[in-house]
Amino acid sequence: MSGNFYPTPPPRSPWASPLVIGAVVAGVLVLALAVLLGFLFIPADKKSSASDNSSTTPPPTTTQQVSTKTETVTATTPPTTTPPTISTPRATPTVPGTDWQGFVSGPRCNAAGDPAVMIGQTARSNVVVCQVGTQVGRYYYKGLADGQSTELQFPTRSGDQFVAVNVDTTYEMTPAALTISTNGSVVAAEPMIYYWTN
Repeated sequence: MSGNFYPTPPPRSPWASPLVIGAVVAGVLVLALAVLLGFLFIPADKKSSASDNSSTTPPPTTTQQVSTKTETVTATTPPTTTPPTISTPRATPTVPGTDWQGFVSGPRCNAAGDPAVMIGQTARSNVVVCQVGTQVGRYYYKGLADGQSTELQFPTRSGDQFVAVNVDTTYEMTPAALTISTNGSVVAAEPMIYYWTN
């Protein structure tokens, strides 16, 4: 057999084609250019919010404007959230030496917001019935006689009359008198000199 024998070359990969390689390189360049343009056109506020999500609201600012001729100062501050104060009218008792919480020298209501609803004075005793804050119908009684003080919870009211009970002793206050009874027997009936209710 004469002539040269050359083996058949292996088939060539389609990826080795210059046309395919050029297309891949062009695609990568187009993708890189698109990403770069995307970053360039993102607004500045979105960039800062994307990079720092921890900041929520800026602190309140105070601006001042000063005029050199008249020395006028203008200040702008954020509004405060302090709830408005509601002033309630306070009664003016007609008993001498008293204010809206009882006798100035005692007895008087315990808490700063407890108003007196009854104040009475006899020759021997000073008595006060106080309301617990704004809780209408919830009272306590305070009395002072011969240097001895008494405080009782939950006296009852019927019109201008009040009754406070301590075990077997009852204190009844009316515009006419302070009546003290023990086991149903009256032990003292002191005529009122001054008597006031709201």
